[in-house]
Amino acid sequence: MAAGRAFLCAPSSLSAGARRLAFACPPVRPLAAEANRRGRGRCYCATSVSDAPASAQQNYVLTTPLYYVNAPPHMGSAYTTIAADAIARFQRLLDKRVIFITGTDEHGEKIATSAEACGRNPKDHCDTISNSYKMLWADLDIGYDKFIRTTDPKHEAVVNDFYSRVLNSGDIYRADYEGLYCVSCEEYKDEKELMENKCCTVHLKPCVPRKEDNYFFALSKYQHQLEDLLMRNPNFVRPSHRLNEVQGWIKSGLRDFSISRASVEWGIPVPNDTKQTIYVWFDALLGYISALLDDGEKASLQHAVEHGWPASLHLIGKDILRFHAVYWPAMLMSAGISVPDAVFGHGFLTKDGMKMGKSLGNTLEPKDLVNRFGADAVRYFFLREVEFGNDGDYSEERFINIVNAHLANTIGIYFYSKYLCFCSKTRNDFWLLL
Repeated sequence: MAAGRAFLCAPSSLSAGARRLAFACPPVRPLAAEANRRGRGRCYCATSVSDAPASAQQNYVLTTPLYYVNAPPHMGSAYTTIAADAIARFQRLLDKRVIFITGTDEHGEKIATSAEACGRNPKDHCDTISNSYKMLWADLDIGYDKFIRTTDPKHEAVVNDFYSRVLNSGDIYRADYEGLYCVSCEEYKDEKELMENKCCTVHLKPCVPRKEDNYFFALSKYQHQLEDLLMRNPNFVRPSHRLNEVQGWIKSGLRDFSISRASVEWGIPVPNDTKQTIYVWFDALLGYISALLDDGEKASLQHAVEHGWPASLHLIGKDILRFHAVYWPAMLMSAGISVPDAVFGHGFLTKDGMKMGKSLGNTLEPKDLVNRFGADAVRYFFLREVEFGNDGDYSEERFINIVNAHLANTIGIYFYSKYLCFCSKTRNDFWLLL
């Protein structure tokens, strides 16, 4: 959490509208700083110093999703990244060599449409939104190690290598496809997955009929291997009720899926057919591997894998579980690459008990929350109040009550009393406080 703040609370008797959080004297705690890519000091609680060389440390590769840049970051993205940052800090305390990866997913039809609506070309649009993510992570004291953008040339090189491997495995073929397409999901849908009015259950928008000549990945070929993976390692998908969902999807029978788009120009060209672009998910998932490359290093799939793969944990929202727990491991198996150790699908956030949305006028803007209350308060509330793995709810009244009760009235008073005690001691008495 951010240094430089202790908590003082407004009296709890004030009305909800009048209550606020105030920040005053800095808490006293030992800190160790390390420069990071953004030029800011990154702080961890100092516990012990290992004499082991970096090469002897155990790797812990942690990823958030690569966030889609059709719109600025929202509270759901912030929650995932706050949780991932807490995990990364804990693993560092265990003396692991943590590689915390986040980034932005910047290709696809929806990106081009959003850019046009904003009067920008796709690249400028991606630059703007990607930068807004970096700024928010800085405001929230997120200490990531790697930030990958799927428009980065090194990422495209890794995608091309991966595609060639899967093609050589005999798992890519060409065929016509006709079905209902959700532009927001950028995915073809089975009618049984849709609502009665053929609307997507995630975006509540009608799916449109579409027929295309595409390249397909032979997902069905990996049915038994995926079943075996989950049987041998039930902790591959967590929490357990998410594992049940994934097992249900696989048991119902896996269908090959389209990995190219003939009608989308804003994307990575298919290596053996530049008239088509690679499907956004077949592209973006590989960002977890391309992110491992160092700047200026020769970009190749093999070099990236050698820099720390497999991932220890993919932390994601439950809405993209199928891509990470079914499609992704099958793709990796096809390319002869190890699957990640675990995928954790957390729940959704609601506000005042209702689903959030612009149409409902009840969105929760993370930047506004940080500006009003500070990073420590925002981080604390969502880490404490949202049961990890389940859906969680935000209300401003509860937010203020929780932060005042715990950070101001308890921790804040403790540090404040220690600070006063510290100031009253002579230099020879300082050791008593350590």
